[in-house]
Amino acid sequence: MISVENLTQDVSDDEDIYRNTTGTLLMHLKRSGIRDVEVIAEQMDALRHRQSREGIYSFDAFSCRGSDAASPVATSLEDAPRDCSIWSTNLYLGLNRHPKVIASAVEAVRQMGTGCGTSAISGGMNILHRKIEATLQRWFNKEAVMLFPTGFTANLGTLAALCQEGDCVLIDEESHASIRDGIRQSPARRWVTFQHNDIEDLARKLGEAQQTCRGKTIVIVESAYSMSGDICPLAELVQLKQRYNFLLFVDEAHAFGIYGDGGRGLCQQAGVTEQVDFIASTFSKAAASLGGFVAMSRRYASYLQWSANAYAFQACFTPADAAAVLAALEIIETEPEIGRELHEKNRYMRAQLQKAGFDLRNSQTPIVPIYIPDTRKLLKTCFELYKNGVFSVPVAHPMVAEHDGRIRFIVNARHSYQQIDQTVALLAALAEKHALFAPS
Repeated sequence: MISVENLTQDVSDDEDIYRNTTGTLLMHLKRSGIRDVEVIAEQMDALRHRQSREGIYSFDAFSCRGSDAASPVATSLEDAPRDCSIWSTNLYLGLNRHPKVIASAVEAVRQMGTGCGTSAISGGMNILHRKIEATLQRWFNKEAVMLFPTGFTANLGTLAALCQEGDCVLIDEESHASIRDGIRQSPARRWVTFQHNDIEDLARKLGEAQQTCRGKTIVIVESAYSMSGDICPLAELVQLKQRYNFLLFVDEAHAFGIYGDGGRGLCQQAGVTEQVDFIASTFSKAAASLGGFVAMSRRYASYLQWSANAYAFQACFTPADAAAVLAALEIIETEPEIGRELHEKNRYMRAQLQKAGFDLRNSQTPIVPIYIPDTRKLLKTCFELYKNGVFSVPVAHPMVAEHDGRIRFIVNARHSYQQIDQTVALLAALAEKHALFAPS
């Protein structure tokens, strides 16, 4: 059994401080009928201040040397940093530290300066952006690719313009906030959820939509889900197109660059790229930069260029970001051994965790969730991990379902096997201390 600093001691005598995250407090306040933002803000700020004072508020933590598999981490400028392995970032391939990516970004700044100064339709793009578009058109064999300032705004902007009044919009119940916000801002305004990765439930709701929908039907999924680490059954989903008429939008944020031939994603791996009407992703994860894109047919791009406010009224991502994306795409395509290393470490960590008794449910991707439904245990475990050199953040309602809290461990190709072993050993020790395997 691992020997860990203060592992047998209580973190704090004040149990109340562990009762809620600021997010779960917000939920409880709203459920109690409180709608006054001033009252809610005051109570949330009071909890945040107390947790920050005790050192258990992880949502303000920052790395002192930038994102990597390890770095000194602090919770304030006055706080002494702790050397930590870091498990909260989505830089799957570690390309933000690849010499070629760094050199490309530096050279772009020298040649093109820093910002772009305006949006794409006002001349903000440069040749690097156009090369990214051309590369992705080739990757996905789509007529058009539109670049957005972030992956979030790629989803939000596209869906806000695509979904119209009278449309029936069906989304997986674990869909990302960017998807929900996009629909909420659209003339459709509402959506119908189907059970997570449940093709039968989706088929039932498509049948209902076929009878009642006055406009088009749009199905929106993620190929790999960010909170659960599981994978959408894309091949089965696409088969529904033979029975029902709908547009299919797939967010590949957590698959682009790490699955499929040459990193082309899970749609390509499943052999369904041609049947997917919109493929969206971000450059902030495997591509180690910033920005997002949507690949589609040309007619939709012509429409969205003037209908997606997130495209028309936001400045383009910078030349340095664009250069980093181009370099990352080349590396993803030509150095597949980095992806193989990532998947091998993912398999290894999962095997070690399962051997230690952790139930990883249906997760498969490098997002490895450790489920801790009790908020007190969740916060205590996360704090003690940080005290002992392992950093991630607690995930609780409303980010996930109530009583389904977790800590995500996101594997990076730059993580060492020693870091994996130390993290698993610490988790096993904390699981015994806090009875994490006991029924809640």
